[in-house]
Amino acid sequence: MTTGRQWAGANAAASVSIRLAAATLALAFASIAPAQAAASPTAPTTPEGWRATALADLDAARALLIGQTPIPFDQENPTYGAWLDEGYAIARRLAEQVRDEQGAFYCVARFINGFRDPHINANPVKALPAPRWPGFIAASRSGGAVVTWTDATDPEAPPVGAQILACDDKGLATLAEERVFPFVMNAWLASDRRRAVTRLFLDREIPWAPPPARCRVATTAGERQIELRWRPIPADAEEFWRAYSDASLGPGAPWGVSDLGQGVTWIGVPTFESSKESSPKLDALIRDAAARGPAMRGGRAIVIDLRGNGGGNSMWADRLAEAIFGEGVIRRANGGARRSAVDWRASTENIAYWRAWINATAVRDFGKNSDAVHFAERAIKGMSRALDRTPPLWRAGPKRTSPSGGLTSRRPRGAGPFPAQVYVLSNGTCGSSCLNFADTVLFVPGVRLIGSATSGDGPYMEVRNETLPSGLTSLTFPQKVWRGMGRGPLEAYEPDLAYDGAWDDDSVRAWVMGVIEQGAASPPR
Repeated sequence: MTTGRQWAGANAAASVSIRLAAATLALAFASIAPAQAAASPTAPTTPEGWRATALADLDAARALLIGQTPIPFDQENPTYGAWLDEGYAIARRLAEQVRDEQGAFYCVARFINGFRDPHINANPVKALPAPRWPGFIAASRSGGAVVTWTDATDPEAPPVGAQILACDDKGLATLAEERVFPFVMNAWLASDRRRAVTRLFLDREIPWAPPPARCRVATTAGERQIELRWRPIPADAEEFWRAYSDASLGPGAPWGVSDLGQGVTWIGVPTFESSKESSPKLDALIRDAAARGPAMRGGRAIVIDLRGNGGGNSMWADRLAEAIFGEGVIRRANGGARRSAVDWRASTENIAYWRAWINATAVRDFGKNSDAVHFAERAIKGMSRALDRTPPLWRAGPKRTSPSGGLTSRRPRGAGPFPAQVYVLSNGTCGSSCLNFADTVLFVPGVRLIGSATSGDGPYMEVRNETLPSGLTSLTFPQKVWRGMGRGPLEAYEPDLAYDGAWDDDSVRAWVMGVIEQGAASPPR
């Protein structure tokens, strides 16, 4: 693997470790959790049973974070350790009020979401009971909200294009802070602030976050207040969720390399996950991009569509960057020398996870003698040596590291290295190894980020998951913490040109083609 930047003082193996930052949810969900879920106990039938379930899951989640992550020993990020105690106490008080499945899940979610870290998550193992809606779907637009889809059979529903000004006498941002962000999403991320507007009008029956009862709307006929009548989602659920997705973040990028004519190449990369389904697609996409490399670099524009890409395995990201730009260009693209390291939490369970990962994923996707296998073997060896230490941490990299943060502000200016203008299209999901990809390609001069700000990463990474005792909730948690990371916690790349429209494929593609037309006459940043 060839990296797009160097870390002064770190040896090659440590660089591989850092470059594989956050082997993401795809790798995590390859663990033993599915088998555990299959053997889950029978769901409770009484409020008392659900309260006991919530408490047991909370205790198990906290035990995993204490026993399997660096959090208890991390003095550089003290807010995590503080929330480990404070958030647990808050969630235990909520657990005493739980009466049903939604309450049990969102009680745990309140604890886990409070870490505000993209690599610490609680997810339902199976779908929760069906949500309700008020007869319309709204999307974030220009700092407010607009109705984008409505129940055609409801004459009282606000029409498409109506503005939602406030609900329950509160602005939508305030309402989201109170009723969305404590349980799901992250207010510090631009994409989640957009998503939260749409989520306000989807009732998941969270006991501590009631849906809005009334809203003030503005139409061409003037302003009026409406009472929201919550009802089951439409019978045509597929159409509803498509409209909901378009109002929120839209669909993921379509797979593959497409020639749109007039010298424009569109490369859709919806994930960097390693899985039986996505790995062959990534391999084919990268080979196709490499074969077209000289022709597309000599063309008019290259669009790298990262919509929906939340990360995966950074080896795919590195290979794609070289296929698009060429190895020489990528070798020169970096944000400056840094002294970086990672501290791994040693545990027998974490070691077992990586041994299984080698056999299940690394050998299949990259070969027995690949960097991926060597990376995992080195992690296993290092953690094994640290099992009996206090604290049980293994450092990969130098003892002294650079201060974290500021990388996104150091992007280069000037003309690109070849005729084609390169656009990186983000809808805000780009995190983990997708952000590693951005760290490389956005440091090629002339490359422009368009659409939305990227996501951001916390200092924790390399996740795996376990199913909690109820069998209803899966906890995703990190095994290592990054020291001297180039981006600070949740630091995101801001777009050179922002998009504030609908995120369906047709709308996005039309906007991007307009950007290409305008960009032909404008200088690079």
